[in-house]
Amino acid sequence: MNTVVMWLCSVAAAASLLASAPARAQDAGASSADASKGANRASSGVLLGAKVGGVLPFGGLSPNARAGVEAGYVFPWLNGSFAAALDADFSAPKSSGTKSGDPRVPNASYDWHLTEQELAFMPVVMYRVTSLGAFTPYFGIGPRIYLLRSTVKGASGGMTIAETTEQSTKVGLGIPAGAELRLGPGSAIAELLFEYASLDHTATGASNTGGLNLMLGYRFVL
Repeated sequence: MNTVVMWLCSVAAAASLLASAPARAQDAGASSADASKGANRASSGVLLGAKVGGVLPFGGLSPNARAGVEAGYVFPWLNGSFAAALDADFSAPKSSGTKSGDPRVPNASYDWHLTEQELAFMPVVMYRVTSLGAFTPYFGIGPRIYLLRSTVKGASGGMTIAETTEQSTKVGLGIPAGAELRLGPGSAIAELLFEYASLDHTATGASNTGGLNLMLGYRFVL
């Protein structure tokens, strides 16, 4: 009798396992589908970000700070490998010195101080390496449109020289390369930007806006 009871219990247990297996498989499939949908949502959508950092100019201006924002879209192709954005940033590098040999001022020399305000817009296309999990390197290229304003102040022999300003618009090139690290609802970013455009204001001479920018920030894909 005990053998029969044990056999019946074993059969009942096996039947219960067989009956519950399809339900577990269905739940697992649903969870996998939900995760896949979540991954798809995270891999494409509206891109928003902000960055701050520093600039090392090539054209004789001083190292300075820069801040910017970006907005764009990450396309769903190849798991979000391609994106397009518009960056906008601002910096105000400075320079100063003494000019000698000018007979128009006392002692034929004067001290000058230049502030070069640069508001730049850059449409950029990016390729993102999305196969490395939470770490996503990227690089891009695009034109940089500079709205430039040079302001020069000076003094000679204790007398202030009238402030002068000069404005222009220049088009150059920008090449960003960086990486995203997924943290929280978005990603922390570190980016190195090479930029270049001509700068031929009277105060600056035949110079340029070239420089290397190291920027840190945070980016969302919504």
